[in-house]
Amino acid sequence: EMVKRFALKFLDDPSYSNLEKAIQEQNAEEAFRAAHTLKGLCLNLGFDRLYKVSEELTEKLRGRELDALYGNVQKEYKNTIDAIQRMKE
Repeated sequence: EMVKRFALKFLDDPSYSNLEKAIQEQNAEEAFRAAHTLKGLCLNLGFDRLYKVSEELTEKLRGRELDALYGNVQKEYKNTIDAIQRMKE
């Protein structure tokens, strides 16, 4: 029940939308912060697949490299959100 409660709170967390905005604006500094925060949340919540791709993106962004790894995060974020939504129902 506690895991479910925290997973549902993840739906309202702004980290992914902050990442998305920073990527669109080509702001590597903000993208790094958002990816790093998202990575930490995923680690704490046990969202292993989203954690892995967030970690990879964070490391690229650490060097301020804006590249195609964001698509991997997008895909896994959607999969994670879809799973949480199913759990919610």
